Amino acid sequence: MILIAGSKGLIGSAVTRHLGTLATGYDVPDEIPPRDIDYGAFIDCARYARQEDQIATWHIVIKQLECRGAGRMILFSSIYGHVAPDFSIYSGTDIPETPLEYAMSKAGVEQAVRYLAQKLKPYCIQVNAIAPGGVFNNHSMRFHTNYIRSGHAPMLTTKNILPVIDMLLHPDNAVNGQVITVDAGWSL
Repeated sequence: MILIAGSKGLIGSAVTRHLGTLATGYDVPDEIPPRDIDYGAFIDCARYARQEDQIATWHIVIKQLECRGAGRMILFSSIYGHVAPDFSIYSGTDIPETPLEYAMSKAGVEQAVRYLAQKLKPYCIQVNAIAPGGVFNNHSMRFHTNYIRSGHAPMLTTKNILPVIDMLLHPDNAVNGQVITVDAGWSL
């Protein structure tokens, strides 16, 4: 079983649909990870209002996976977790610039991946993150055009992220402690 946090969001709902009967989802902040189901993988697609809630969620998941003696955690960062925002893409749109708090929280996820992967190696728990670029979500044509012009790469759709999820969940996967950028080269 694969537990998905934020299963009602844009990416979380796509991941939940993609994994079908293998997945069970819950939404944040209304719920905490269910303790009454056995899962071997956790995918955190949620947007947390407070970093403390995110860390508390991870602690619950880690205890479950430690008891199993193995597992996978896939967290979500953003390209803004490791590159500076391009504020020009917001020009002339009704989308506010990415706030500093967002960039800081995503950079924190990237460091947490390395920390947790190192800490959880003895328990055979792999921890990785996906850092997507802009994912199209009914954005205005102006924003879409600005985004493409800024990075000379298209915006993603949720289906562009799914092959990376599949790879990280594959039983033969040996990737651990990594942040995988999925942005069609936007951040190059």
